[in-house]
Order: sequence, then structure tokens, then C-alpha cells
Amino acid sequence: GASEPQRCKSDEFLCHNQRCIRALWKCDGDDDCLDGSDEESHGCYNHTCPVDQFKCSNNRCIPKRWLCDGTNDCGNNEDEANATCSAQPCQADQFSCQNGRCIPRAWNCDREEDCGDNDEVGCSRSCANTQFQCTSGRCIPDHWACDGDNDCGDFSDENVTCRGGSAQEFHCVTDGTCIPERWRCDGDKDCEDGTDEKGCEGTKRMCDPKAKFTCKDTDCETVSFNDCYTSFSTGKCITKSWVCDGDIDCEDRSDEESCESAVCKPPKYPCANDTSACLTPDKICNGKVDCADRSDEGPICGMFVTTHMCLAARGGCSHQCTVAPGKGVVCFCPPGLHLDSSNKTCEAVDYCSSHLKCSQVCEQYKTTVKCSCYPGWTLDPDGDSCHSTDPFEAFIIFSIRHEIRRIDLHKRDYSLLVPGLRNTIALDFHFNHSLLYWTDVVEDKIYRGRLAESGGVTGIEVVVQHGLATPEGLAVDWITGKLYWIDSNLDQIEVAKLNGDMRTTLIAGGMEHPRAIALDPGQGILFWTDWDATYPRIEAASMSGGGRHIVFKDMEIGAWPNGLTLDHLEKRIVWTDARSDAIYSALYDGSGVIEILRGHEYLSHPFAVSLFGGNVYWTDWRTNTLARANKWTGQNVTVIQKTSAQPFDLQIFHPSRQPQAPNPCGDNDGRGPCSHLCLINYNRTSSCTCPHLMKLSANKQSCFG
Repeated sequence: GASEPQRCKSDEFLCHNQRCIRALWKCDGDDDCLDGSDEESHGCYNHTCPVDQFKCSNNRCIPKRWLCDGTNDCGNNEDEANATCSAQPCQADQFSCQNGRCIPRAWNCDREEDCGDNDEVGCSRSCANTQFQCTSGRCIPDHWACDGDNDCGDFSDENVTCRGGSAQEFHCVTDGTCIPERWRCDGDKDCEDGTDEKGCEGTKRMCDPKAKFTCKDTDCETVSFNDCYTSFSTGKCITKSWVCDGDIDCEDRSDEESCESAVCKPPKYPCANDTSACLTPDKICNGKVDCADRSDEGPICGMFVTTHMCLAARGGCSHQCTVAPGKGVVCFCPPGLHLDSSNKTCEAVDYCSSHLKCSQVCEQYKTTVKCSCYPGWTLDPDGDSCHSTDPFEAFIIFSIRHEIRRIDLHKRDYSLLVPGLRNTIALDFHFNHSLLYWTDVVEDKIYRGRLAESGGVTGIEVVVQHGLATPEGLAVDWITGKLYWIDSNLDQIEVAKLNGDMRTTLIAGGMEHPRAIALDPGQGILFWTDWDATYPRIEAASMSGGGRHIVFKDMEIGAWPNGLTLDHLEKRIVWTDARSDAIYSALYDGSGVIEILRGHEYLSHPFAVSLFGGNVYWTDWRTNTLARANKWTGQNVTVIQKTSAQPFDLQIFHPSRQPQAPNPCGDNDGRGPCSHLCLINYNRTSSCTCPHLMKLSANKQSCFG
């Protein structure tokens, strides 16, 4: 006869009750099977842990780096006990607490008690004249206060009364708090008294109808009782799926008005004859009538019925059981777990693969999630996000056709870098050389200039003057010192030295509407977008021009791949799509696609995109804005700047955007083994090529002609 189908996966353990649990949960001190079979003594007697893990006395294995970090990972506090921690040395970038705990060195003397004993002992308690002191005592740069960002972590830098103020700040009437002027009349109440949204001449926030719902939240200024002479909407935008879900998300309850039926998702359930409200388990059979038809407190709540239905094998539930109006037995989960597709079995929320918590490195064991950072970054006190250890303060450089401007990310100073341009599109920079490059598609030239410390750009010169048609994409190789560009009319990618010398065509043909280009010199790979009407795609090749291949072509999600940038830490491509009005991310090989954000009011026709820290930044043509959001989830959308004209390209000027890597062309004055042009291959080796009108000799190193 046919063999029994395998019930559990190869990385799972089969319990006696036929449940499947993760194999690594076996013998960890928790009854995950719910029948004790994963913790039976005869199966756990000789249980061992890998060499890089610590074995708790209850048999649980945890990574050794989780020892003495302030979190009870063993479940019995053994990993945080003095006896354990006193024997554990801290790493070079950590501070050693007296109790043996190790914390990031940046947390020492930050005015927050992280050790629990001594990381704030002997620290200076005053901030410098150029710093702002948070309520917690932490010091931040003075210009970070009142910039719209929660830099203190407790919002004390954003809840202060502004003194003096500036033309770019608005003063709330009641408490004197200052907010950025761009927040005035934007449809959100940023002042506690709402004065930033009064007198706005009928300002009404318009939410994208495809993905958002506009709360009514309409206020009025009155002359007499019930007589409005000025009506203005402070309606916020909420996700459409929140409408008629039983939860009140709009202050005026307008998201739950006129709901014929609400879709309640476990563990919430509707009344038997009224689906407009969703009840949580604690509101069912609690002695208080919440349903108009009393179905939440009806016959289902009898002791016999409840006991019979739920106590008999938990009603089929893996964890917790209750009864629902008109339904009978329903299952729900304790905190940290959620129901799977069967609505009966609870499983841990996978924070890491869903990118729900950590901005960089994420580790999870059951409901415990640990965040850490890549080299050059340090964990913030929130335990989730990371910031660069480089003291350089990042700023945005962007083009608006006739000008190139900059915005400091913290100061939000908005200044002019290069005026009087014809039609500038693409931008890039060489950080270590303080050089800015840009294309002009009217003059069909590529320019560069030096970013001065005092602001502005000096020494502007043409680096590529002839033979250009429409250079829409531009990218600097900061490792070997090369300039790459993509021409949408000539359908080709060219490369030259940073000064424009030794120019050659790298890839030609097989393009329809190429637009943006991005490089990773550390991997020797270049990517470009092509919004070909019949075959839109993202392609890649080595930076020496070989190994051309399609990375992503599943354009059912969109058909105008437009702006392109790279996440060097995660080895991901990030692009904007101007047809689906969305931002996507995928691994370098095209797998692991994530829809970061789609259909937002400030993402209505995106053009360019860049990254910094845990955020994605983009320009939008329809709303004339520069905006940012969480690079994984698309949450916390923030408008950085509204522009007077359509914004085109943007770059974040910071050393982390150009990480250092070995230079295979470093010898021979940057030519490596080559007589002329030295480029990088996929395998990080050098490859020689020749300028126009010259040919490569048989030795693959010298050019002649």
C-alpha cells in the first residue's frame, strides 16, 4: 500500500499528539507540543548545544552573544545571573557593566540607565553650548531640536517652546511649541490646540482613494452656536482595510459609519445579528452586554456549554479557547503569537523575515527578537534601529530641472548648490573627493564640481561634452574612480575615468527605455532599469560589461521601473515604479521581492529613490515632494520638503552610501594590470578594456590602435 505521508517538515519535530513544532524547540524547557512529548526526559537526557551557543540548565540553547544583555533568554534568568556574566568578557565596541552585562559603548553616559548599576556613574551632567539637553539628560546637537524628528527618544526635543524661532517654524498658540512651517495646513493636527490647521481657507487633506480612506474630522470656527463661518478638514489618511473593521481609527468614528457589515478577523468576532462591531474575547461572556441582540451574553455563556465546548481538548485550539456569538468555539493566542491559516493553531509572529522590528540584523527565538547592527553602525536605545558611527551629518542633494539643491537631514536647511541649469536630471557624487556629478539633457553634457565646506559648488567643469543624446542615469564607481552613465536615446551604457578621459561603450543594444543605473563596486555589479512597454525589466551585468542578465521581469506589479538604488548592507536593489506608484525591494538575484509602499498620497508618481539608515527616500512628480519612509515596511511616511517644481534625482551625501572595498585596480596609478581602463568583474578581479578607437591585444591587458 501507499506509504503514510510525512506529517512534519525536515526541520520539524513530530509530537505524540501529531502536532509539528520546530526541531530546535525540542528540549528547550518549554512544552511546545502541549502534551510534553518535546520535553520528555529520555529524549532530552543527552541534549547538547552547538559550540557557539550556551546551554541553559533547562536544556534551552541560546547564542552566546545573548548572554548578559539584560533579557531573560533562558527563561530562568540563568543567562543574566552574576555567576554567568562575571565570566563573560565584553567585545571591543561594548561597555562592561559592573554586574557583568555588556551594552553598546554609545549607551555609556547617554543619560539612560542601561546597565542597571554603573553606566551613568561619573558622567558629565551638562551639555555643551552647541547641544540640546533632553528631559532624560541626553545631549544632542542643538539644531536637532524642533526638526520634526524624535532624536531624544522621549520627544522632549520636539515638545519644547521655541525661542526666537525662524521663518521656517510655526508657533502653536496655546503652549508656544514650534513645528516646521511645512506642517502648517497639511491636514494633520500637529499642535495640541489644532492652531496649525486653523484659517487654512478650506484646506482638506486628499488621501489616495486607491489605498487610503479620508477621515471626516471636520472642525469649524464659529461666530455663534452651531454656525460655522470657516470649515476646515483635519481628516487624516488611514489604510482602507481599517474601514468597517470594528476598530475606531478616525477621531470622529467616520471610518465605522455606514458599515453594512464588518469583516472581523480572529481573535475578534461580531455579534450574531450585527456585524458592524467586532468584539475581543474578553468582551464575550463577561457579564456585560455589548451586542444589541445580547448574543455575546446569551445561552452560549452557560457554565456547562462553555466548559463542554472549550475544555474538551481545548475545542481543537492549540492554546486558548472561547466561544463567539452565533459561532461556538473560537481560538485565540497569548501575546507574541498569532493564529495560522487554520485559525486553530498559534504560532510565533516571524518578526525577522517580515522585517517588522529590526532595521538591520534580526535574530528571533520564539517570541524573543534581538536586533543588532552591521559594522560601522550602532544600536539605538530603542533596541530596533541603528545609526552610523561616522560623525558626518548626512544631507540630501536633489535636482529640480534648473537647479541643484541640498537639505540637511537634521537642520532641514534648504540651500542652493548650483543655479542656472538647462535641464538637469541625474546626480551622483564621489564622497572622498567631495565631487558632485550631474547630467543636463538639453545641453547633452555631463558636469562636475567640488562641494565646498562653506556650501555651494566650485570649479564647475564639463567632463563629457560630445556624443551624448539623453543621459538619464549616472553612477560613480568610488573604488576604481570611474564614471558610468546610461543614455536612453542611444540605448547604451558608457564608462570613462572621473575626468571623462578614456571613454568607451560598455553595453549596447537590447534596450528600449533605459532610465536609471546603480553600482556596487564591492561586488563588481551594475544594475539598470528599462521601462520597455512590452518587456519592462531590471537588468544587471558586471561592471566590466560581461555576464548581462535579467534580474527582475515580473512586472505584473508595475510596468514603469523608474528610479533605482542599492542597499549595500542587505545586498538588495530598491526601485520606484511610476505606473503602480510603488516602491519595491528585491535581493540582487531578483528573489525576495518586498512591496515597501504603494498608493500613498505622496507616492503618486515617483521618479528617483535613495536610502540612508533605516529609511527609503524618494522624489514625487505629482505632489512635488521629497519624502521618506521605513525601508522595510513603508511606515512613518514623512515629507522632507515640498519643492517649487518637479524634483528629479536625489542622493544622500554620506560615507555609508559609498562603503569602502578592496580595489583590484589600485596598482599602476589606478590602471592595475591594464594599459588604459581597468574595471571590476563579478569576482572582484580586474578586467581591462580600451577607449574608443582602440582594441585589446591578445594578452587582454594592453590596448593598441
